[in-house]
Amino acid sequence: MTLRPRWFGRARRLSAGQRAAEVIYDVLYAGAWPARAAWRVGLQGRLDVVEHRLPLPGRRADAPVLRVAFASDFHAGPATAPGLLAAVGRALHAMQPDLLLLGGDYVSFHARHIRALEPLLRDIPAPLGKLAVLGNHDLIGDDAYIVDRLAAVGVRTLVNEAVRLPAPHDDVWVCGLDDAAQGAPDAARAFAGADGVRLLLAHSPDALSSVGPRDFAVGFCGHVHGGQFVLRSGRPLVTHKGEWSRRYMRGGLVERASPGAGQRTLLVSRGIGCGNFPLRHRADPQVHLCLLGGEG
Repeated sequence: MTLRPRWFGRARRLSAGQRAAEVIYDVLYAGAWPARAAWRVGLQGRLDVVEHRLPLPGRRADAPVLRVAFASDFHAGPATAPGLLAAVGRALHAMQPDLLLLGGDYVSFHARHIRALEPLLRDIPAPLGKLAVLGNHDLIGDDAYIVDRLAAVGVRTLVNEAVRLPAPHDDVWVCGLDDAAQGAPDAARAFAGADGVRLLLAHSPDALSSVGPRDFAVGFCGHVHGGQFVLRSGRPLVTHKGEWSRRYMRGGLVERASPGAGQRTLLVSRGIGCGNFPLRHRADPQVHLCLLGGEG
């Protein structure tokens, strides 16, 4: 039986004012008129397709390169232009990934907007699987409905759990964390039993607070939007409260040494869509193709 979406989900820190704002934005932006207008004049940014070649220490010597497509922060709904989402679908399909990883915030304002992503995600070939985590906007919306609709198009959502990849990459695990802002991340559960090479999948860089010194080879997250709208002075108009989100607000590849865990690489994506503010400037949307292993 298909679920019907509710207005709100299991967000742990959502005030009455925030609830009212979600409804107001959904009504005020109906038909995506501000996003469509911004897209026509270039103020939703131009999609950037970025390729990374990264080592996977600890893999078998004969292991093939793992092709991973990563996308985050779709924000399907009236603040993100349909043309941008269509461009994302084409880019991800062209990557022909072995594995698709999704970093959360699939919707803004209401869970029903996930429907716009269903054909896009269904059509992406990923023989090793399509794995997702939830973002703060998904938990503000009806996360149970979003998980159900993702499952309908072949995407498995990880909430503090790990998945072992099929052969020939069965020495690699993907460890997915719940959202740091509105959920209950539990790294002990997410890493339990993952006794091979670990890929961390989380919505925001603030997952590092939960992970602590635990070992992972490469981490994937979004949330920061690259500041989304950056003034000529370099000041971003979209900021976040978390320590690591503030530190890595502009996104990019971050290498961090951790006591007992060696060197860990974190990819912080600028993401794709817009939240409450339907404009992007000097923080273009991006998706990523990561070639993991081999010579790096």
